[in-house]
Amino acid sequence: MARRGEVWMKLDGVKELQAAMEQIAVKSTRTAVMRRALTKAAEPMRAKAELFAPRRFGDLADAIQISARSVGEVGNAAYSAFMKDAAMDAKSLGTTFDAASAKAGALDAMISARREAKARGVNPAVAIYMGPVVSAGVFYAVFQEFGTKHHTPDPFMRPAFDAEAGPTIERVKPLLRQEIDKAVARIAKRAARGR
Repeated sequence: MARRGEVWMKLDGVKELQAAMEQIAVKSTRTAVMRRALTKAAEPMRAKAELFAPRRFGDLADAIQISARSVGEVGNAAYSAFMKDAAMDAKSLGTTFDAASAKAGALDAMISARREAKARGVNPAVAIYMGPVVSAGVFYAVFQEFGTKHHTPDPFMRPAFDAEAGPTIERVKPLLRQEIDKAVARIAKRAARGR
């Protein structure tokens, strides 16, 4: 299930690409191949969002990036909930909060949540995120996009998505084929050198 502001897309009809991907034995290399293809496919959408971003403040357009990092990815909620429960339990019992043991339990909860999500097929193998990076000092991006009771919306991400969603999906297959071919060629070259 997508969180607010997330859009999930499924690409069908890629059996030949999947077979080609199986030539790449190392999972991290397969992940990198998919991530590079998705990032290249999404670049025109990022550029359009940058073009649509309001220029009154200047920083917003420059802060729109494509990233493989996720905020609040599967497991983080379980980690936070465990830490919060441990702190509340310590407070209600009148004992001191043992952060070290709570952290160990929270890590176990996070790992379990990720394994369960993967078994249910909830956590995708590769995900990219596009939008303003809040750490760049553009906390106001959400207010620009959706508005407030004092400020009408001035969307920039949604129009970029609406304009580029279809073309982005169409770009994925050829870019994925190109990235798979490059990775297979690199692997063959390394094998020929005896690595």
